[in-house]
Amino acid sequence: MPSHDQLNGRMMPWTQPIVLDGAVVACAGCGAYRHWLILSTRDQIWLRCRQGHQQQEIRLDTAWYGRHAGPADAHHETFEDCLRHLGH
Repeated sequence: MPSHDQLNGRMMPWTQPIVLDGAVVACAGCGAYRHWLILSTRDQIWLRCRQGHQQQEIRLDTAWYGRHAGPADAHHETFEDCLRHLGH
């Protein structure tokens, strides 16, 4: 198993809406507000909707990700392999 410094990033599915500062976060590209993939990479958090739009979420940090992410169930060589594994 690779260590955290050997990984380019981590991602997890998040099916429910994300509420920050009292507002539901929506995709800037299509307006989706559920079924996100949350990506943690280079000390940044990104949200990806089912349509493939990605947006950085500066109100979340890697500490938040660490508190909410479960243990990794797989490691993938490419970003696309990971997307397929998570059904996106």
